[in-house]
Amino acid sequence: MKLTFRIGAEAGAGVMVTGRMLGKCFTRGGYSVLAYPEYPSLIRGGHNVFQIRISDNGACSPSTKCDVLLALNRDAIFYHKDAVGGKGVIIYDEKIDAGEFKIRNDIKKIALPIDRILSDVGASPQMANAVQIGAALAIIDYPLDIFEAVLHDEFGRKGEDIVKKNAAVAKAGYDFIKKHGMLKGVKPVSKKRKLLVGGNEALALGAVKGGMKFFAAYPMTPASSILHYLCAKERDFNIVVKQTEDEIAAMNYVVGAGFAGVRAATGTSGGGFALMTEAIGLAAESETPVVVFLAQRVGPSTGMPTWTEQGDLRFALHASQGEFLRVVLAPGDIDECFSLAAEAFNLAEKYQIPVLVVSDKFLSESFFSTSGFDENIKIERGKIAKNLPPLPPNTRFKRYEITKDGVSPRPLPGTPNGMHVSSSYEHDETGFSCELFSMRKAQVDKRARKTDYLLKDIPLPGIYGDKNADVTLVAWGSMKLPAIEALQLLKEDGIKANLVHLKCVFPLDAKKVCSLLGMAKHTIMLENNSTGQFAGMLKEYCGWEPDFLLLKYTGRPFYAEEIADEAKRLKKAGFKGEKTIRLLDKEDLEYYNTQRYGL
Repeated sequence: MKLTFRIGAEAGAGVMVTGRMLGKCFTRGGYSVLAYPEYPSLIRGGHNVFQIRISDNGACSPSTKCDVLLALNRDAIFYHKDAVGGKGVIIYDEKIDAGEFKIRNDIKKIALPIDRILSDVGASPQMANAVQIGAALAIIDYPLDIFEAVLHDEFGRKGEDIVKKNAAVAKAGYDFIKKHGMLKGVKPVSKKRKLLVGGNEALALGAVKGGMKFFAAYPMTPASSILHYLCAKERDFNIVVKQTEDEIAAMNYVVGAGFAGVRAATGTSGGGFALMTEAIGLAAESETPVVVFLAQRVGPSTGMPTWTEQGDLRFALHASQGEFLRVVLAPGDIDECFSLAAEAFNLAEKYQIPVLVVSDKFLSESFFSTSGFDENIKIERGKIAKNLPPLPPNTRFKRYEITKDGVSPRPLPGTPNGMHVSSSYEHDETGFSCELFSMRKAQVDKRARKTDYLLKDIPLPGIYGDKNADVTLVAWGSMKLPAIEALQLLKEDGIKANLVHLKCVFPLDAKKVCSLLGMAKHTIMLENNSTGQFAGMLKEYCGWEPDFLLLKYTGRPFYAEEIADEAKRLKKAGFKGEKTIRLLDKEDLEYYNTQRYGL
């Protein structure tokens, strides 16, 4: 069973709160939930949308269609009426004249008297969201008492009267809709409730579980909620959180903390990351462990700040001048956000390098159900030098000693006999600035030798679906989610398909990657960018190319239906045709532009 709600309204009308609370109602009934928000880059005004998908066997991808549309203003009907599926329902504020729109006859239309309900209960206009949630639950005959429990968690701190008033208006909305019949009956499938967690929240939780004690950042969509969440939980987690004056300062704070032996991280998006790159080079040259959470959005420059893309991969790979080793991790779902955020700190300290955890707006700001995270996290700090013997006369500690594995002993500040120099200059083994050509080569080779050992520690690709597949989807990062759901759609059409998902996108183990992908009969690679950046990396580092490259760069993530449709079309054509396929959303974004400029 799958069911999709869309909530549409003007910004400021509480769409995000409404969507999140509705999602929690279903996770508490044991359902899998994906809650996906969309909003334009406006301080006020513009059209906001929140999509909630529920399923009893996994919800991974936003959908092009919905079963129930909650329209809080006329724009919501105008923009989403054609997305409502057959025998679907539009519940709208009775102040809207729905007759001005051409709505299909197979769609049920219910006018909800929001103002009258609020007046009858004696509630404030701010409680209109509760009326809508009550209506949404009634149309599927879902128990209202679950929402009352959510209200206590959400507004309990504001007082019992606030909770009771919201519960009363929700019941009034529920009772009103029940008079008009149901779409379908949906009951809780389990008494064991799931959690509804945002992608950025999972990254933050994973970082804390991985031993992070310091986080410094400057707000930038879509990474800001990592900072917001950690600020709210600073005392609970016993960590230090610093909002800095800019991204340059944030990155330098983190490098300083890493030098002092503190597990530290920052978070930003493309423009902020651009400012951080010099300090990332400082971390690389001084071999200081740092972690950076990079949440991608549409670029270049300011681009489309509130929309999603996978366009910063090459930037992450080559950020800062010179050549140095780094790890680029790209979680594909909520559980990988948690586990890879924790693992990033192990890799950073064990190999004394920068580690970048790359997500995107879709993964960072969406909310997902989970039964809980695997908290069996092992902390590995690498070569922390302790109990050092006294140094012979006229010698210095070799902080950057030439070693077989490329990793040098790292004494923390204050370690007896471990005093050393650490700077942005190329250096000799003691850390002092050095311009000997032989030493420059030796230090570059030393740092590069880490790669062979690092490849044994990086997460392996995941394989999902049919082992004997006719079609293999290849994806990285958040495109795992729609690809997983596309596998199910293809299976329903009798097509055997599987997915190879890479969550460590650099460095790449060419032998393992080619061995895995070489078994596929026909490959379709998915990327949320215009040039196929990771496909280019696979060719460059592994000598492998996909048969087809499916690209989308409108500002939205892939929908599972789009992937399945293209795979079916290619199979029907005998896997012949254009090698690069560029998708365009059926829902035209021009409407957002006409809103913004008043056209």
